[in-house]
Amino acid sequence: MKSYFYRYIKSKKSLLIAGLMVLFPIIDLFFLNSQWEEKFTVNQSLFLVGNSEGHMMQILFLWFLPIYLLIMVSEYYIQDVASGSNTVQIVKVGKKKYFTNQLLFSFLVAFTVMLLALLVNLALAFILNHNSVQDPTTSSLGLYRKYIPQHPELAYGYFMLTHQALANLISILLASFLSGIAAVGLTALCFLFPKRVYAYFLSFALWILLITGKHSLLKAIQPFNEYPWTQLLTNVLLFLILVALLTLSSLIYKVKSDEL
Repeated sequence: MKSYFYRYIKSKKSLLIAGLMVLFPIIDLFFLNSQWEEKFTVNQSLFLVGNSEGHMMQILFLWFLPIYLLIMVSEYYIQDVASGSNTVQIVKVGKKKYFTNQLLFSFLVAFTVMLLALLVNLALAFILNHNSVQDPTTSSLGLYRKYIPQHPELAYGYFMLTHQALANLISILLASFLSGIAAVGLTALCFLFPKRVYAYFLSFALWILLITGKHSLLKAIQPFNEYPWTQLLTNVLLFLILVALLTLSSLIYKVKSDEL
């Protein structure tokens, strides 16, 4: 596994993408503070909340996330196939370990970079907006209290509004975890389609399907939304099941196939 980390820190392309992922939430915070006359509170200023007008940084970051993950870490197998080093590494450590190490490394890198990006955003929001008082969700509390008896599924939304710091922390951890899982799925896709043109096209197409419509994965990582917890949980589970099936099928195929 050490060789993977050494390869990562020596890759200017991978480090550039990691830096870009950290930069997007920072830019979003400055956009947010420049767009409103009165700054939002820390909990309402965070990247995942999406209070900036136009949501430009969220679109550039979250909509194109699979492209960043592929360039940063998930396409390493494609690079190995192109150079022929995959054959050497498989002979050295065995197929099963070679492919599982690629998956584990992809998860660790994607999880860490996303977590770092969101924590830096949190730290800057605390520094810049710690004295701010504007909270656009305050007016919603009365409506939640009114309708929760008839619609208990709204209790999760009410909980987030009354425990905003905890809700943001949950969203940050969930977004980081799901980014790691996404990287695993993308790496598995590269196992099955070890050519960039196919891997990139399929990855982006699948991701667009996953982040649009009723079962959008992005709904699950945005705090203070109006969706019931059952729908958010369903969206996450569908994503996890899809990645699990993709990963298992790719492992079974690659480990059992005779490519040497």
